[in-house]
Amino acid sequence: MRHMPMINRLLAAVLLIYGGYLTLFDGASPHSIVFMLVGISQLATDLIFPATETYDERQEDIKQKSGHMSYLLSMVYVFIMLTLVQWNVIDEIMTALLSVLFIQVLTFPIMMFIYNRRS
Repeated sequence: MRHMPMINRLLAAVLLIYGGYLTLFDGASPHSIVFMLVGISQLATDLIFPATETYDERQEDIKQKSGHMSYLLSMVYVFIMLTLVQWNVIDEIMTALLSVLFIQVLTFPIMMFIYNRRS
């Protein structure tokens, strides 16, 4: 278990490098965007709760609250995007889906950062 932070950082680096590689050579495809978003989310989570901190009820509470708020906000984002697509503000459905995915993946680390600062 003591090697877990190194494995998490290695996983984030591999995801970011592979997503960057796909972006450079294949263009901005959904796969490359997803890989980069997951890598950024993994790094953000690792930076919010460093490995030197012991796992306790406070961290569990923060992750639980941020998960609940992220889920609630993701439902709002999906409703807004569906409304924008319905009103033809956004023409391509793929753009709307990638925007929703981008917002949903990054909402959890942002909420964790906010709740970590409050407690």
